Amino acid sequence: MEPPQFGLPPGAGTWPDRPSAFGIAVRRGRIALVEIGDPATQTWLALPGGGIEPGETPESALVREFAEETGLVVRPVSRLGPSSDRVVINDGRAFNVRGEFFTAVIRSEAPQLLTEPDHRLVWRTPLQALRGLHRESHAWAVAQWLRGLRARA
Repeated sequence: MEPPQFGLPPGAGTWPDRPSAFGIAVRRGRIALVEIGDPATQTWLALPGGGIEPGETPESALVREFAEETGLVVRPVSRLGPSSDRVVINDGRAFNVRGEFFTAVIRSEAPQLLTEPDHRLVWRTPLQALRGLHRESHAWAVAQWLRGLRARA
């Protein structure tokens, strides 16, 4: 079965692929998210993660991106699956973000690793995350994670 495709319609522009990795890490029943943007103007919520750089695996990209965006050091645990999202980012560039989604455990906090000044770590319940995540692919990943929890119960 093909991975789910979300986002803008294919005819709305050109969509070069952008391989990416995103993760779900939980502390005390809440999911680590990033609030992106300027609180005085506009913000949106996302799962921590981002583009896979040359030479990185999805797992190593997830660890790097989590640290840069949240100051949390994580270890990927299990793969939730892939999905794609056609998006236009802040500077107007369009991509088909081909995301690999993982669960991750938090190993430590390392605020000195933060490099994304417009990203702020926030904690939300799974339902708040589902309702608030900006990208459909991120909400899909949270739903996949919740379905896995239900299956293990």
